Amino acid sequence: MNRIFNIILSLFAASTTVFANTSLSVETEKKDSVDIVASDSVVLNQDSAIISKIDTVAKVTVDSAPAFQYQTEVSPSKRGPKDSMMYFSWRADGPLGLPVREYADSTLDKLYIANMADKNTLRYADHSSLGSPGISLIYADRIKKSDFFFFTPYEANYTSPDDILYYNTRKPYSKFWFIGAGPSNRSDQCVGGLFTVNAGSKFNFGMYGDWVNSYGAYESSSTRNCNAGFFGSYMGLRSNLMMSIGFAKFENYESGGFLDESYITSPERYGNPADESIPVYFTGNTFSKLHGYNMHLNYKYHLGFEKEYEVSKDSVIVDYVPVTSFIADMRYESDWKRYTEKNTNSFHDTFYNASAETRKFMPKSTMDSVLFRQFKGNFGVTLNEEFNKLMKFGLGGYFTVSSKTYHYADGLQFDYRDAGSEFIAENELKEVELEDGIAYIDSVGYRGRPNWNKNKNTKMGVGAVLSKHSGKHLFFNVIGEYYFVDEKQTGTSYLLKGDVNTKFEIGKQPVSLGGKVELKNECPDYFEDHYYSNYFNWDNDFDNKRSLSIDGLFEMPKIGFSAKIGYYNIDNHIYFNEQAMPVQTSDAVNVFYLGAEEKLKFGIFHWDNGIAYQTTSDQYIMPLPTFVWNSNVYLRTPPIFKKSLTFQVGAELNYHTSFYAQKYNPATGMLYVQREKEYGDYPLLNVYGQAQLKVLKMFMVWNHVNQKMGNNSNYMISPGYAMSPSFLRVGISVTFDD
Repeated sequence: MNRIFNIILSLFAASTTVFANTSLSVETEKKDSVDIVASDSVVLNQDSAIISKIDTVAKVTVDSAPAFQYQTEVSPSKRGPKDSMMYFSWRADGPLGLPVREYADSTLDKLYIANMADKNTLRYADHSSLGSPGISLIYADRIKKSDFFFFTPYEANYTSPDDILYYNTRKPYSKFWFIGAGPSNRSDQCVGGLFTVNAGSKFNFGMYGDWVNSYGAYESSSTRNCNAGFFGSYMGLRSNLMMSIGFAKFENYESGGFLDESYITSPERYGNPADESIPVYFTGNTFSKLHGYNMHLNYKYHLGFEKEYEVSKDSVIVDYVPVTSFIADMRYESDWKRYTEKNTNSFHDTFYNASAETRKFMPKSTMDSVLFRQFKGNFGVTLNEEFNKLMKFGLGGYFTVSSKTYHYADGLQFDYRDAGSEFIAENELKEVELEDGIAYIDSVGYRGRPNWNKNKNTKMGVGAVLSKHSGKHLFFNVIGEYYFVDEKQTGTSYLLKGDVNTKFEIGKQPVSLGGKVELKNECPDYFEDHYYSNYFNWDNDFDNKRSLSIDGLFEMPKIGFSAKIGYYNIDNHIYFNEQAMPVQTSDAVNVFYLGAEEKLKFGIFHWDNGIAYQTTSDQYIMPLPTFVWNSNVYLRTPPIFKKSLTFQVGAELNYHTSFYAQKYNPATGMLYVQREKEYGDYPLLNVYGQAQLKVLKMFMVWNHVNQKMGNNSNYMISPGYAMSPSFLRVGISVTFDD
């Protein structure tokens, strides 16, 4: 087994890249000659092997991993983070699951940030508890990960198949972490781990898990979340297989928000009550659950030919050149959401504006449920760019099909009004008086049984891919899809998107310049058109949504500077109005975004800044803060004690300007507009210390240290919800890669 790991195969390298534990030089001019100096008898070079013999010419072909189809700086000297030397990681990208090189985060930079959502955007607004529903305040960072409509408030904390990293390891690789905060009665805990190992040179298997259990600082703000799953890959010479199976669970109590925000903004009026004593609309009897399963399978079969290269007088190399690949990419998703109220009270009626007369027609408890299932498959063939020497790009075409199934209760099968005396006695029904007669309710308050409605939509189309992922300077990827059958049978849905990236140098500074464009015409989500529940019912026929997004990116990684510019146009935008009902506007909504990040360093002093400016053509329909700023000042020691220990202490400031933040609707989990009050204009300060001792990382952070400082206590982040109060959080992470 040790011999197998010592002779580890190359992983997805470009045609001139070698992944081996050797010193090497590659020359590809004239006759495709390759000069290699190797310390071992066998050196893997993409899909080939060299065997050196004395006075003998040897020719060998090794069944190893195919070359990467994306950027391929993968030689040991260019692998980036230190711990990535022990493994090679990538993710499956696009409709055909092309492997994209991606590094796992191994730095200290954001170790002290416990919430996954906060690590991926400058500013995230949630309900203060770890893993609670929320939304990024940066429009450009709002990424859709699931086709299930009600996943929206949880997506930032969701691990989707597109987030899965696949590995090829020389030795078993594992990582475990624990995070804890707060007193025992209001504590947060997060426990997680990752384990992956190779079985031979081509097969890898792994598992991951992340569990969150938070009581929350405020009444009825508890969360209990889980992301877990398995993944595996087989990367042979002609066959490639990537597969993942994931499970997600998000459960949170719903408070409905504070009854009076002045408990936060003017606490002295109420005698400075404890955070958990602030009254809320719903107390311990209302909660939401969302459970989801997902599976992803990507299979490729390569057809090609063998090509010989003369290395020296006594050595030759046999390389496998893939010409055509047949690809099947399949996904399955099953999601279920339930909103539950037990023993509803007058606060529920007040929050949802339910009158006493309306309440008579409602059950005494609520259990709104929806179920969503989807199968999606892309089946295609590609002409690989490694073979296309003339035009230097890859071509692909595919057929795409998806089937979506929706289950939801759209009413009652009967209301017991005509029930006979025997039926009433048998089911212990109780009498209730209505304006139009007498009805009966069962023991849990229902005036009937839900009538489950099932709807199924099918979507079919064709797609094409034009790409260039090898080389040194220019890379691009263009995808086009047209659906001749869509959800509304209009045949007008399409998608066109592309990205381009170029690398060059200014002086001796490496520079990356890139851009992305996406043009999309899509049907509204089924639940935007149709929904039935205890409090909210709608039956719409919205037009297709059209959107255009343009992004540009400029990076100078050596000095830690990057800038991004974006323009987003949305036609027929659907939003939730002040009554929390979906409506569609015929006016175009435009968003402009400009952001920059800079990492300054003077010895052990570091100052990282991220700033964003964004404008929207309609602050009512698309409310956004104009400025968002994150600043992190810290001292980081160079590695000491034989370069095994690093310390870092610092302070982080988060700030955004005030704007009309949207309200949260617990019954649907959706945000809806309001014009009553602006939220923001409050600096949130955290101080922290963290350290790394070889494989061990640890941190301690005091969140919201400025809660009691000064006269500004307006740390409400959205209507009815405040930022977390001041508390101490600690965490530890251990990585084993040998």
